[in-house]
Amino acid sequence: MTRAVLGRAHGPFIGLRPYLARDRPLFLGRDEETAALVRAWSRHRLTVLHGDNGVGKTSLVRAGAAPALADQGHTVLATGDLCFDPAFPSAVLPGQNPYTRALLAVWSPEEFPTHGPGTSVVDFLRARGGTDRYGRSRPVFAVLDSAELLLRRSSVPEQWRKDFLEELLGAVEACEDLRLLVVVRTGHLDELRRLVDKSEAEHTEMELGPFPPDTARSVVAGCLARVGSRVGAAEPARLVEEARSVRATDGREVRRTDAVEPALLQLVGLTLWEEAVEGAPTLVPDDDVELDRALTERLAGLLEEVAAEHLVPPDVPQAWLRRLVVSAATDAVGPVRDDPESSLTLGVIHALEDRSLVTTHVEGHTWRLRHPRLARPLLGLALSPHARGLRSWSDQDRLAVANGVRTRGEAGLAAEHAAQALRSRPPPGPGAHALFTTLMADLAFERGEHRTAAEHYAEAARSRRAVGAEAAVLRLLVAEARTRLLCAERSTALALLASIAGRVHGDPSLRVGIGQVLWLVGQGGAALDELEGALVGGGGVTEARRTRGRIRDGAVEDRGKG
Repeated sequence: MTRAVLGRAHGPFIGLRPYLARDRPLFLGRDEETAALVRAWSRHRLTVLHGDNGVGKTSLVRAGAAPALADQGHTVLATGDLCFDPAFPSAVLPGQNPYTRALLAVWSPEEFPTHGPGTSVVDFLRARGGTDRYGRSRPVFAVLDSAELLLRRSSVPEQWRKDFLEELLGAVEACEDLRLLVVVRTGHLDELRRLVDKSEAEHTEMELGPFPPDTARSVVAGCLARVGSRVGAAEPARLVEEARSVRATDGREVRRTDAVEPALLQLVGLTLWEEAVEGAPTLVPDDDVELDRALTERLAGLLEEVAAEHLVPPDVPQAWLRRLVVSAATDAVGPVRDDPESSLTLGVIHALEDRSLVTTHVEGHTWRLRHPRLARPLLGLALSPHARGLRSWSDQDRLAVANGVRTRGEAGLAAEHAAQALRSRPPPGPGAHALFTTLMADLAFERGEHRTAAEHYAEAARSRRAVGAEAAVLRLLVAEARTRLLCAERSTALALLASIAGRVHGDPSLRVGIGQVLWLVGQGGAALDELEGALVGGGGVTEARRTRGRIRDGAVEDRGKG
C-alpha cells in the first residue's frame, strides 16, 4: 500500500491498495469467490485463505466476505493490519505479547488503549460470547490478515511470533464460537500448515487466483460504468489486453498471459486513467511506448517511496529490480543478496513484495518479478529519471512509516525515522512529539536500555501534559516508573506511583500496570487493590488475574516459611 493512494480512490481504479468496505461498488468480479469464502468461514472454526501477493486476498475479505456476513447480522470483528502502537507504552505491561495487543487493537479499536491491553485472545473472545433469541451461541467472525508477516524472516524476536501464533491457534480450540480466518501468501502456506497441524485445529483452505480474461474485461467495464466514464466500449478489452501483454525487453516479441493479475490490472488502469485527458474517448494509447513511459513514471514513484521508507537512495531498489529483470530474461534467477553490510536489506525486498512488484521464489531464497508486463517499464528507469518527487511527509505519515517498519521487525529503521522526525524543522506538534518519543522509549526498553527508556518516557509525558492529555500522561508515568525501578531507582519509581494514585479509575489496563509495579516494589496489598479494580473495570483481565495469582501464591509461600 502506498501513501499516494492510501485512503482515496482514483476514478474507477484504486491502484495497489486493497479494496475496503467503502469500495464495495467498485469491487467486482469476485461474487463466486465471496460466496465460497462466506460458506467456508461460516462452517469451519479455522479457514485459511491463500494466494500470491497482489491477487486480492485482503480485498476479498474486507470488501467482500466480511461485509456480506455483517449484512446477514453476524458479529464480525473489525479488520485491519497488525501494527504496534506507542499510544500504549511497552513498559506498562511488558509481559503481554505485543502482537496480541496489536491484534486486539485491530479487532476492537474502541477499547484501545484503555481496556484491550493486558487481555489474552481467549479472554477477549469469551467476553464477546452471546446467544440468539433461541439460546443458541452466536459465532464471532475474526481475521488475521497478512500472516506472512509472522512467518517470513525478520529480526522480530522469533519467540514473540511463535507464542502469538500458538496463542491464536489455541483460541480456535478453546473458543467454540470463534470462526477465525487467516490470510497468508501461498509462499508461506507450508509454514502455516505445520503450525496448524501441531495445534490439531479443524480447518479448511481456500485458494484465490487471478482473473480469467473475460472476468477482467467485465470488471473494467463495470468499474468504468459506475463512475460514468464516457470512454469507448472497446476500451475494457484493450486495457485487459495491455495487462496480459508481456513484451520482450527488446520489444520484438509479445506473448499474452492466460490470466490477469488484479494488482497489475489496477496499476495499469490507474496509470492510464490519470494519463488520459478528461473526457477523452480512449483510455489505452495506440503507442505501447507511451504506456511504458507512464508505467515507468509510476514505478519510479513507488520506488521513491520504498527508498524513503528505508532511508536508502532510490537507485538502490531500482538497480536490484533491473538486475532481477535481466536475470529473468536469461532464466538465471539469482539468490537473494541478504548481506547485512549491503544497503539492500530484506526489509527493502519485503517492501517491494508488499507492493506486488516481486514475489518469493523457491521457498523464499530467491525472488522473481511478480508481473513480467513491468519488465520493460522497469528497465526504463535506467534511461530517464521519471520520478514524480514525493510530497512532504506529515507527522502522521512519518509515524505510520515508523510504526510499520517496527512491526515488521526493522527496529533500527523505526528509531531512525523517529529521530529524524524529532530533529525536523519545524518540529512535530506536542502530540506527535510524544508518540515519536514514546516509540524511542519502547525501542530502548526492548533493547534493555532502561535508563534511556525512562528519560524518553519522561520527555513524552511532558509533551502530553502540555496539551492536557491526562490519560496518556498517566500511561507514560507508569512506564517510566517501571523503567526507573529496573534502573534501581526505587524511590523515584515510588514517587511516580504516588503522583498517579487515585487518577486512573477509567483506565483498567493501566491499573494492571500500576499493580504490577507496586508488587515489584514490595507493596502486595496495594497491588491487589489495583488489580481487583482493573478486573471490575473489565480491562487487562488476563494480566490482572495472572499477577494476582502470583502475589497470592507468594503470600501463601511466605506464611508457610513463617
